[in-house]
Amino acid sequence: MSFLLDPAAHHLNPGAFGIVPVEVRAAQARFRQASDANPLRFHRVDGPELVAAGREAASRFLGSEVVLVRNATEAAATVLASLPLAEGDELLLSTHAYGSLAIAAQARADRVGAKLATVSFPADATDAEVVAAFTAGITDRTRLLLIDAITSPTALVLPVAEVAAAARERGVPVFVDAAHVPGHLRQRPDALGVDFWVGNLHKWAYVPRSAAAFHIAPRWREVVLPLVPSWDHPRGYPRWFDNAGTADYTAWMAIPAAIDHWNALGGWEAVDAVAARLDEGVRVVAEAAGQPGQVSPRHCPLMRLVRLPEGLVGDVADAERYTDELSALGVEAVIVHWGGRAHVRVAAAAPTTAADFAALADALTRGR
Repeated sequence: MSFLLDPAAHHLNPGAFGIVPVEVRAAQARFRQASDANPLRFHRVDGPELVAAGREAASRFLGSEVVLVRNATEAAATVLASLPLAEGDELLLSTHAYGSLAIAAQARADRVGAKLATVSFPADATDAEVVAAFTAGITDRTRLLLIDAITSPTALVLPVAEVAAAARERGVPVFVDAAHVPGHLRQRPDALGVDFWVGNLHKWAYVPRSAAAFHIAPRWREVVLPLVPSWDHPRGYPRWFDNAGTADYTAWMAIPAAIDHWNALGGWEAVDAVAARLDEGVRVVAEAAGQPGQVSPRHCPLMRLVRLPEGLVGDVADAERYTDELSALGVEAVIVHWGGRAHVRVAAAAPTTAADFAALADALTRGR
């Protein structure tokens, strides 16, 4: 299998927007060609069944019933728009939350005079400390708790089921941003005791952009409605998520092909093998940065956070500039300013090699 990646660059942030195999892109192209060859039949007859097949394939892959949306942010906005929220109510998330999740929550709160509450814990916190932080943040005004399954800035796996259990005892529904989970972390949405769960299929499962699997617990399926009701709305859940008007749904149609290729690469055994390669890559990068290793033992399999020397990056804007500097050197890795410190987030996927880690290490030793 080959990927549509520029061979002149070293790709160490593959989970940001995903990487697409040539074969999967070809499958998507066939759907687009069929759409252009007979638009009326495709959009009236064949397309809806292909979307349903994609949804069903995603459900089998995750072991839970899901609907399809474009991305995790859309699922968050859908839940936030559907739940009642009033002045003085609170939405709770952590300082590790993905930026667009926090923005969506803040925008919803601002519309009604509600409050966005945050909890904080260090990147090397234990599971018990994470659960305690979220539990302490719940008040009698908390209307929704939002938690990342894998934190984007810090690459941590959070104890979602334990936090959800604590929230459930207090009557607070839980939304899980699992954007980085499908094809990356063994996690079954309906086994976590959560109300809402969304994972991007285009990050680690080789599905073309934009495709995400959105699990809604049964008790919410008549409450959480699509943001754009269209022709399938009268058919109810799950079909009312299949159609938001005329659009390009070929990424969803390519889900079965992408999952087949994920399995052909070795499935979970391949994920474990890439994680082992990343262990060595982190050692090389940390040594170049003069640091002891990755920040936390609770890292996710395919992304790790490595500290950089003090003073190398001053703030978030400076981290973005350094990311651009690395890109100019042909190294695609993200610099993260979090907790007052600079870090590099190192990630790997099937095509990642030792040469990619060596290129990042060399770029870091050059300084700025």
